[in-house]
Amino acid sequence: MYKNLNPELLGISGRQSEIIELALTYGFRGIDIDIDDIVKRCQRGSFESASRFLVSSKLEASCFDAPIDLDADEETFTARAALLNGVAEIAQRIHAKVAVVSLPGATDRLPYPEYFDVVRKRVDQIAELFGKENVRLALTFSPQSSATSDKQFKFVQDVEGFTALLRACTSSNVGIVFDSWVWHIGGGTDAHLETIGLDKVAAIRLSDCREGVEAAAATDDDCLIPSLEGVIDNVGYMRKFAEAGLQLPVAARGVLAESGGTRDSLISATQDALVQIFEAAGLPSNTRKPEMFANTGYSNYNRE
Repeated sequence: MYKNLNPELLGISGRQSEIIELALTYGFRGIDIDIDDIVKRCQRGSFESASRFLVSSKLEASCFDAPIDLDADEETFTARAALLNGVAEIAQRIHAKVAVVSLPGATDRLPYPEYFDVVRKRVDQIAELFGKENVRLALTFSPQSSATSDKQFKFVQDVEGFTALLRACTSSNVGIVFDSWVWHIGGGTDAHLETIGLDKVAAIRLSDCREGVEAAAATDDDCLIPSLEGVIDNVGYMRKFAEAGLQLPVAARGVLAESGGTRDSLISATQDALVQIFEAAGLPSNTRKPEMFANTGYSNYNRE
C-alpha cells in the first residue's frame, strides 16, 4: 500500500508540475494523473516531452479517469471508445495502472433492465480494451449526484446496485475503486465486499463523514479527509485490505473539518491522516514535510 495524491478529490487544481512537486514535498509515492492533458501534450509534441516531469519525479502513475461516458448515445460512445486505444497505449507507456470509469446514476435512454445490459456490455468492452495494455478498469459511482435528479430512469445509486452490475460483467479486467465515502453513503457492508471479492479492489479512497450527519442526508460538504476515530472505520477497511495482501494506491478525499487554510495545509493534513491510518492498520508509512529538507527539487526527495 502506498500514499497516493489525487488533487481533484481534495478540491485542488494546478499544473502537472505543481501537483508533482506537492506530492514529492509531502511524501506521496504516487499521483492520479490527468490523462486528457497528457494525451493533448503528446499530440502537440512528443511523448517524451509530455511525460518528462512525471518520469523524472519517479512517482507512481496510479489512476486516471477514462475519457468515456457510459450514458452517451451509441454513435458518440462508439467514436469515443475508438479513441481509447490511443489513451490505453499512452497509459501503458507511463505505467499508469488503473483507468477509472463512473457508472451512471440515472438515464433518459432506456428503462433499467434494458439499460443494465447496455452498460454491462460497454463496461466489458472498455475493460478488454484497457486490458490489452495491462491497465485495469475500475468502476465507481456517485450515490448522491444532483445531475441525475431530472433523469427519467434511476440506475446505480447504491452499493447494492453497484454490486449487481459488477457481478454481471464478464471481463476479468473489471475491478472497483473502493471509496469509503461512497461505501458509507451508498449503504455498503462487509457482505457486499465479500460478494464482490477483495481481489476486485484496484484502488482505495478514504474519507470521513461529519459527525451527527445521517448517511442519507449527507452532502459533499460533509465529506471530510479521513481520521482515526471518525464516523467511517477507515482503519478497519485498511486492515482488511492489508490482511488480503493488497498492494494498492490509497488516496484521501474530502475537506478539512474546519474551513479555511491553504493548499499546502490541506495536503499536509491529508498526509498526516493517511500516515496515522496506515500505522493503526499495521502498515508502514513515513511522514515527510518541507521543513525536513534543506534543499528542494525532485532528486532530493526520498519516497516511501
